[in-house]
Amino acid sequence: MLGKQGIAMEISDMYREPVVKRLTKEEAVAAKPLWAEIFYEDSQQFTDYYFAEKMAENAGYGVMCGGRLCAMLFLTPYTGCIASESRAGGRFREVPLSYIVGVGTRRECRHRGYMDRLLRTALADLHAEGEPFAFLMPADPAIYTPYQFRYIYDRPDFTICRREAVPAAVMETGEAAALAEFAQRQLESRYQLFLRRDSAYYRRQQKESRAMNGDIYLWKERGEIAGFYLYAKENGKEEIQEAMVREEFARQKTLEITGAHPVIMARITNIKAMLSLMRLRADAQTETITVRLRLRDALLAANNGTFLWTVGKKESTIAMLETNEEAEVCAEAAGLAEFLFGRKDCRACFARIADGDVYERLSQITPLSRLFLNEIV
Repeated sequence: MLGKQGIAMEISDMYREPVVKRLTKEEAVAAKPLWAEIFYEDSQQFTDYYFAEKMAENAGYGVMCGGRLCAMLFLTPYTGCIASESRAGGRFREVPLSYIVGVGTRRECRHRGYMDRLLRTALADLHAEGEPFAFLMPADPAIYTPYQFRYIYDRPDFTICRREAVPAAVMETGEAAALAEFAQRQLESRYQLFLRRDSAYYRRQQKESRAMNGDIYLWKERGEIAGFYLYAKENGKEEIQEAMVREEFARQKTLEITGAHPVIMARITNIKAMLSLMRLRADAQTETITVRLRLRDALLAANNGTFLWTVGKKESTIAMLETNEEAEVCAEAAGLAEFLFGRKDCRACFARIADGDVYERLSQITPLSRLFLNEIV
C-alpha cells in the first residue's frame, strides 16, 4: 500500500510535463494493465491472447508522466493487397498499412490533449514511412472525424444457415495454408483492396477467434474448401466476423448477407503514396488524364501542396508543382479520401477553382470501393 507520501509523489508524477515517446517492445508489453483498465469490456483471455500474439509486432506510442504511462496508441502492421489494374482479375501489389488500435488514456489523465498528441505523432511517422493511409475501428466516430478520418468500409451482416446436409467443421491443424490459398484467390477475384492472407494469418486468427469463445469453420465439397466463417461469442452475443463461400457453393444457401454497417474509418497519411494507388476505369476513352490538385491538410503539413497528378490504367504518377502554379481543384484530406474510396461523388469532395472539364476527368478514375477489411485488432 502507498502511504500519504507515496500517494502525493504519484499524483505529483502525473502532473509533470508529459513526454510523448515511441515505446520500446518491453514498454509496449508492460502496457497490459493500462489496456485492461481502459478496455475493461475485453475478456481476460482476449487480452492475454493479444499481448502474447500481437503486441510484440506493434509500434507503440505513449505519453509518459513522470515515468508512468498515462496514454497509449498502437499501430498493428499489415500488408495490403491493392489492385494494380482496373480490369477484373488484374495484378495486385503489396503495400504496408497500419491499423490504429488501443487508443486510450488513464481515467485521471483525460481531457489534457494526450490523444491528440499521440495521433499527430503516429500519423506524422506513417507519412514519413510512405504509408498511403491508416485505418481504425472507432469506438465513437465523433472522436476521429475532427482528424479527418472518414468511413471507408461497411462490414456485411452475415447469417450462417447451419444445415445438416452441408455441415461446417472446425479448421484443423495443417489446414491454414489451404484456407489462405482459398481466401486469397477469392479475394483477388472480387475485391480491389484487402489484407494479405497466408497460413500464419489464419493460424493467428484461429487463436483470436478462440480467445473470443469461437473458432474458424470450414465448408468442404469433395474434400476441397468451398467456404469458411469466423465465429465469436462474447458477453453472450454471437457474431460472424467474416465469411466467404465459393460462388458455385453459394447455391447451397449456407451463407446469407442481410445488410451492412460501417465499421472501418481511414485517413490519408501520405498524399503521394495514396494517389499512386489509383487507376483509370478499364473502359476510359483515354489512356491517361492529368489533374492539377491542391491538397489542404491541417494535421499533416507535409501533405500540403499543389500536385500534377497523372492517372493511367496501369499506373499513376505525382509531381509537386511550384506554389504559384494554379490548381484546377482543391480538397481537404477527408474529402479526398471519400472520393478515392468511392464514398462520395467527386463533385461533393472537391472545390472547383478553375474552368475546364476537370470533373469529367476525375470521374474516369476507378475508386477503391470494393474493400474487404474485417480485422478486429
